[in-house]
Amino acid sequence: MMLAALAALAGVAACAPATRFEWGAYEPALYAYAQNPENREAYRTALERAIEAGRKRDAVAPGLLAELGYLHLQAGETAQALTLFQEERARFPESAVFMDRVIVGIGGQTAVAAAGEAQ
Repeated sequence: MMLAALAALAGVAACAPATRFEWGAYEPALYAYAQNPENREAYRTALERAIEAGRKRDAVAPGLLAELGYLHLQAGETAQALTLFQEERARFPESAVFMDRVIVGIGGQTAVAAAGEAQ
């Protein structure tokens, strides 16, 4: 009986549709980072890999670019953060109001103005 249930469960899992977005190992990496902030580099690497895989199939998950940008910002890498925030804004227009505030907050006013003119 138990074996039949496991076989049925495996069959259902095999038929599960692929997700719309590429999340990679984001969830376990975030959990590990939250439990132990010394796991920052592993978390950053997981974000970078998920984003890279998502870019290959135009399926970057919402928020990942902003999250990686925030890690860059915390590390004092403002230019890289700004680039990631701009990409998040471009890929997800519904994030524009929030991303514009973040971009302006780090001194990227001209980036926000240029994005507004492009619309």
